[in-house]
Amino acid sequence: MGAKPEVGGKTVEKINVYSEGRIRTLKAGMNLAEYLAKHPGAIPVEVPTMDELQGWSSDSGCDAIDGCWVEPDGECRHGFPSWLVALGMI
Repeated sequence: MGAKPEVGGKTVEKINVYSEGRIRTLKAGMNLAEYLAKHPGAIPVEVPTMDELQGWSSDSGCDAIDGCWVEPDGECRHGFPSWLVALGMI
C-alpha cells in the first residue's frame, strides 16, 4: 500500500478541495498537483469535524474554508463561504 497523501504538511486519509463552489474529494490515485494545474481556482481544505461544526452552530461565527472567521451564513473578504454554507448545512 502506498504512502498516504499530505496537505499542508499533515498526512490525510483523503484529499478534499474547494472547487467550483463546492467541496470535492479527489479520487484515489489523483495527484493534488495535477488537479490544481487543471483547476487553478481550487484550494486544498481540511473538512472540520462534526464537533467543530456543532460548536460553530451555537457561536456567533465560524471558520470560512480558508480559515477566516465569518458569520455562520456568510463569506470572508476573500470570497470563500463559511464551512456551514460550503457543506450545505445552512
